[in-house]
Amino acid sequence: MATILVVDDEVKLTTLLGGELEDEGHDVTVANDGDDAVRLLQAKRFDVVLTDLRLGRTNGLEVLRRAKAADPATVVLLMTAYASVATAVEAMKEGASDYLEKPVNFDKLKLVLARALENRRLADENRFLRERMRAGDVGADTMVRGRSAAMRAVLALVEKVAPTDATVLLTGESGTGKEVVARAIHEWSDRKEQPLVAVNCAALSETLLESELFGHEKGAFTDARERKLGWFEVARAGTIFLDEIGEVSPSTQAKLLRVLEDRRFHRLGGSELIEARARVVAATNRDLPAAIIAGAFREDLFYRLNVFPIALPPLRARREDLPELIRHFLGRTSYRGPGLTEDAMEALAEYDWPGNLRELRNVMERAAILAGTAAIGRAEIHVPEARRVSAAPGATADGTLGETEERMIRDALARAGGNKSEAARLLGITRRTLYGRLERYGIE
Repeated sequence: MATILVVDDEVKLTTLLGGELEDEGHDVTVANDGDDAVRLLQAKRFDVVLTDLRLGRTNGLEVLRRAKAADPATVVLLMTAYASVATAVEAMKEGASDYLEKPVNFDKLKLVLARALENRRLADENRFLRERMRAGDVGADTMVRGRSAAMRAVLALVEKVAPTDATVLLTGESGTGKEVVARAIHEWSDRKEQPLVAVNCAALSETLLESELFGHEKGAFTDARERKLGWFEVARAGTIFLDEIGEVSPSTQAKLLRVLEDRRFHRLGGSELIEARARVVAATNRDLPAAIIAGAFREDLFYRLNVFPIALPPLRARREDLPELIRHFLGRTSYRGPGLTEDAMEALAEYDWPGNLRELRNVMERAAILAGTAAIGRAEIHVPEARRVSAAPGATADGTLGETEERMIRDALARAGGNKSEAARLLGITRRTLYGRLERYGIE
């Protein structure tokens, strides 16, 4: 559906075209002179302006200029009974998307309109991608499913919620892949053909965040030299991912609550109510219930966001996924060597991974650079000794993982049907390491 302004001094024609376009599902407003059209453009945002060229004092070219000044992304289609090459060229230079001769053939108008709206959609997405690239966001990783029970549980939840419109709240430590899961929810939904917009709420000041989320009108603040669409509008009927939602200021929390409740919002400095059609997926590494008690987060907003919570496990709780994750991250580098030695794999398996997937990605990138075309050995694995599993909280005096590690090993053996090679692979450790642990814990 598009919001369309139809402008013509023939009342019958505007009524006819307006009715036909409404039958196609569009939201249509009509104007019967250029001055009225200009007033409407100042008061409301339109996706498309369909205007006659000859309108009296304020002609179609002036309506075109005013529409583009209000919103450069507006699609303007001109129609006239006095078609000429010179007029068409002038209109295209001014930013018209296409040109129709009267009497307007409605089948042709539908085709022209569909093409113009598709071009606008692609322009919106390209603009979004350019801005994210300038901000240093080069895209998220592909989701690695893994073999661990913890990730299987997460995937089961993602598969259930993705086809719905439910708001999702992703929680977990920093670096656990919350944006990757958000992208999976979008890609596995019916919204996948619409944009996915990711916003890092912690990276922007309060005023800038509100402008980015909701857009602003020209003159809304000192540097607002033209109208700007916010990410809720750019996302259209897609998905908006609000990362680090726990860092949002109380004022912005109140505005987000209103959007989630009413599905409408205003641009900064504007009075027009704009429909929020995007699905919201939010994420945080903060303890929001604790933040509510501390008065730092609104309880009503939490309940609006927490419709379908998904808690992502830290990497240390899904060690069985290490081999697959390592292959994935190495595949994103230029490494062409034979792979990891047993010592290198053991070093990775014994580390505590406080930085989770983000840290693993960086460690593998560095290792690939150091190794060149040779095998990646323990010397190329750069992780602090202080965060080895054997030194982690809960370890016993002799340096083992105690009951926690023993349970992990027994669980892996059970899932592998007693096959020790398979159990070692599930745990992300070598067979030699596994045999040492089996002897330590007296596991047959």
